Amino acid sequence: MWVTCLLLLPSVWGGTELLKNADFENSHFSSSDWFALSGTIAATTDAYHGHTAAKVTKRYHDYGGLEQYVTVKGGHRYYFRAHVKLLNYAPGKDKQTVIVGLAAKERSSGKTNYLTFGATPYIQTNQWHIIGGDAKITNVDISEARLYIRPDDQSVDFIVDYASLQEVPPLSGFPADANKRIDTIRKGDLTIRLDDHSVEPSGLSVEVQETSGLFAFGSAVNAGAFVTPSFKGYQDYFFQNFNWAVIENDLKWASMEKQRGHIDYNTAMKAIDALRKHGVKVRGHNIFWESSSPAWVDHLSGQALRQAMEKRLTDVVGHYKGKLLHWDVDNEALSGDTLVRHSGDRNITMWMFREAHKIDPNVQLFLNDHEIVNYNKHTVALEDQAVYFKEAGVPVGGIGIQSHLHHPIDLAAIKARLDEVARAGLPIWITELTVEGVSEKDKPQTFDDLLRLYFSHPAVQGVMLWGFWSQRMSRPESALCTGSGCTVNDSGRRVSHLLQTEWRTHETHNIRKGQTVRIRGFKGNYELRVKHNGHVIHEESFYLGYKGTDLKVSLTGSNSSPHVSQILVG
Repeated sequence: MWVTCLLLLPSVWGGTELLKNADFENSHFSSSDWFALSGTIAATTDAYHGHTAAKVTKRYHDYGGLEQYVTVKGGHRYYFRAHVKLLNYAPGKDKQTVIVGLAAKERSSGKTNYLTFGATPYIQTNQWHIIGGDAKITNVDISEARLYIRPDDQSVDFIVDYASLQEVPPLSGFPADANKRIDTIRKGDLTIRLDDHSVEPSGLSVEVQETSGLFAFGSAVNAGAFVTPSFKGYQDYFFQNFNWAVIENDLKWASMEKQRGHIDYNTAMKAIDALRKHGVKVRGHNIFWESSSPAWVDHLSGQALRQAMEKRLTDVVGHYKGKLLHWDVDNEALSGDTLVRHSGDRNITMWMFREAHKIDPNVQLFLNDHEIVNYNKHTVALEDQAVYFKEAGVPVGGIGIQSHLHHPIDLAAIKARLDEVARAGLPIWITELTVEGVSEKDKPQTFDDLLRLYFSHPAVQGVMLWGFWSQRMSRPESALCTGSGCTVNDSGRRVSHLLQTEWRTHETHNIRKGQTVRIRGFKGNYELRVKHNGHVIHEESFYLGYKGTDLKVSLTGSNSSPHVSQILVG
């Protein structure tokens, strides 16, 4: 049995609870709160939280399940969350999917529209899992609505506890509120002062310039283009703007080992070495991908497949050990189960994480999936998977959220989904950001809004674009530069302004003995330059961290030789 690490009320926003008997502590269920459609409901003390939960058995239709009539409004977005325990599998299965939705009837036509909050796949029996998600009611005139919870097979009995239904609040105050959060969570306090024993010349100033931010802004890169001299414009734009990279294709199994035993390490390695030479940190994408393996792997199963996977782990993780800081371990595991089915091991992803950690204990291992913020399908499922892995002792180090976003883009929904995934208590990285279906006129502001939203979220530690040059990316509509020379477009200029100007600290202040200069700067690595009448007379590197940094500059002996005598780094 496992439980989540947050035994708090299910509310994310502290809004009005719309469910009756949401915690199931009133065991006298009736049509006024919880009831079973095409099945039987009873109270049980096998509860996730509190003393009582609802047990649903003897379902005689697949559409049967636990339901409640709710009052909702057309045009509004709602969020549901609960905990479920399955008591058995359907015949011939060793995993199930639980679906949560809303049946909303139109007043005028009497037609019922079915909206899905989300689906949590691969639920195992006799263990508590998180289910739910969000949905927007598009039909405006509603006469009645029913919330429903049901496993995808009628033979499955289940228990539900600790539920919540709330309206997702609008994203009011944006971008001002986001900017306030950015100042709070992304900046630190820096103080600079002259030592009391300094000999003070006149005309003294200090300049602080951020050289690399703590927050990760990066992009996927094409490995071949990144080591080709003729693509200098491509390389220049990257180095001017980004401090992290991910190799787009050439670390994937299907690209590296098209023929069994013939592994191409060099294509990716050349690009990785070129990036690291410039101080860029690199993510690994990916060890396995449920929907994309070499063709020869598709014919393997059982022990033969396990042996091939063991060799893949040893080869790729071992070969790039010390070069990569992250690995996406089993890409899009929530939407594909090829390796699970062919191996016969429903916990094969857990095994991947444990084996990768044995080979390289220092690399951070990520769950990486899609339909998390762009759609509602796997938002809660990813949170559930992360919590489940943590409770099982699996060495998962972070959550990767792909963000292939299409018009119309709902910032309030994205933030709500981020808030939900953040409940798992793991660092979040936006691993594959693209923007499509947006006019060229509106695209710069769309990039601005998304980057500002992500940068302002306390759980997010990095944002990776899924490419930026139209000629070397899988989704060229999202390009920041175009043409053979990677000519920067309006979106590229807007992104550069954010990363290099608005979210980068570079300040100069006059200073005298006994005076303290105080700066609120973005966290990261800096250069301090002490100037006398505009001429640099000393330089020193320092780091501005979470606890702030105090720099004490001592001028020894002459007016032209100051040095930093003490650096306190938070």
